[in-house]
Amino acid sequence: MQRKIKKENSSGAVRLQGDKVLWDLDNKNILQIDLNDIAVIGEYTNSDGPYFDDWFITFVTKDGQWRSIPWYADNIDEVMQYLSDKFDHDLTSTHLANSTEWKSVVRYPSYLEDKELFKLTPSENYKAPKTLFYKILCAVGLGNFNTTQNITLTNEVKNQIANTSR
Repeated sequence: MQRKIKKENSSGAVRLQGDKVLWDLDNKNILQIDLNDIAVIGEYTNSDGPYFDDWFITFVTKDGQWRSIPWYADNIDEVMQYLSDKFDHDLTSTHLANSTEWKSVVRYPSYLEDKELFKLTPSENYKAPKTLFYKILCAVGLGNFNTTQNITLTNEVKNQIANTSR
């Protein structure tokens, strides 16, 4: 007799409860987002895959806070279909499915669709490697480099928040 091995989803599960989107991980609620507070919906990718989550749906609320849920979470398709119906805008298709680097786009509202959601700005002490040798050293964690960048919302998204909050 062959046993089936069930792989557990390490990205958790997303669900709806009333007017809230909830994200649970390891049987604990990690995040709750009130749908009535959402001003912008976007998605972003980074280069953390394939061993870590690298693709996220992001909800920006009217107070300018943003929270992200992995696209790999269980039930994400059902939740995205519900959000598509609620916001009268297709959120089921993705714009960054094949991206393996840092990238972000707005999905909702439609007049901002495909504009950048986030901008990256180098930290105050940013020091990137310049030569191939130094890039290799940096990639393996050696050398005196600081490649930290700050993630902020773009001006278009900030304007949308300001207009939504009125």
